[in-house]
Amino acid sequence: MWQTGQMLKSYARRFGVFIGITALVAASGLTSGAAAIPAEWKQFRTERAEMALALSEPIAKCLVKHDTSNPVFHGCIDWHSAVHGTWALTAYTWATADPRYRPLLQELLQPSRLEEERKHLRNSPDFEMPYGRAWFLRLAIDYHRTFATDLLDGFADDIAASLVAYYTKVQPDPLSSAYESATWALINLYDYGVSRGRADITDFVKDKVRKYYVVNVACPLQEAELATGEFMAICTNWAWLVGKVLPKDKFAEWLTHFLPKDLPLDPVTKPITIHQTGLNFSRAWGLWNLYTITHDSRWLMLYLRHFNETFTHPALWKGDYRSVAHWVPQFGMLDLIVTYYTGE
Repeated sequence: MWQTGQMLKSYARRFGVFIGITALVAASGLTSGAAAIPAEWKQFRTERAEMALALSEPIAKCLVKHDTSNPVFHGCIDWHSAVHGTWALTAYTWATADPRYRPLLQELLQPSRLEEERKHLRNSPDFEMPYGRAWFLRLAIDYHRTFATDLLDGFADDIAASLVAYYTKVQPDPLSSAYESATWALINLYDYGVSRGRADITDFVKDKVRKYYVVNVACPLQEAELATGEFMAICTNWAWLVGKVLPKDKFAEWLTHFLPKDLPLDPVTKPITIHQTGLNFSRAWGLWNLYTITHDSRWLMLYLRHFNETFTHPALWKGDYRSVAHWVPQFGMLDLIVTYYTGE
């Protein structure tokens, strides 16, 4: 049986070497453009299924708990964490073809219980708006991708409509953070529109992005992201969202101003709050998507550094249940799953 601790030690040793290589490559000016993919990425790719399994273990433990009275999403302390926990095991099943969590997912997502959840959200329009609702859209996308069923589609259509209605009335703020993050909501709303072939949804998001997100200034990283001590990346999510809308050439030009090379994007090594333990992971999924859009290896290097910094310190993601283990591994899982999305 694969041992999490042994794998972590091995990975940390290898990655320590990789960080040194990264520094040398950066110093030599070879990190931009069409630079060769490092061997360390190939090694990372061979180990990501094992890393995903390690992340899945605390997620599965929290999902079976009854921390709330919700009929489906009752573990992981709160509704939104249970939703992204369910998403994480669904996406893990799709990415790795490991069937171990199929029975758990089937037990959780019973149609009658889902209908109760659906009625609750319909009757409580402010509940989990927008954060938890955005995560449900990601769950619906990957549940359909994994199991080829429309079990969650009607529920997700309701949620998508509620988000469209909300951002029709409320101006999305690119600097909104944590549970109020408009950027995170719009990313998932756009992807849901794509998955459902709903041009009305994707056009809605594109309009909001062009009006509020395409600005020719550098992202205020320190003030907006680091000083708050929150878990949700602002700058890299912002750039990821804009990358869905602008043509690649225009996006590349915009990105040079928004995230210039002299803007420090170092991983957080000493989180100032419990929430900030998730920031490296939430930055990493955006960094990966910047790499896939631009093919600039700077973003690949930063993705690997951010993921590594938290993953190789397991107390930050599978330590105390109430503070980190009920939510941080789900963020790490998305870091890995986005690499499967793009077939890298």
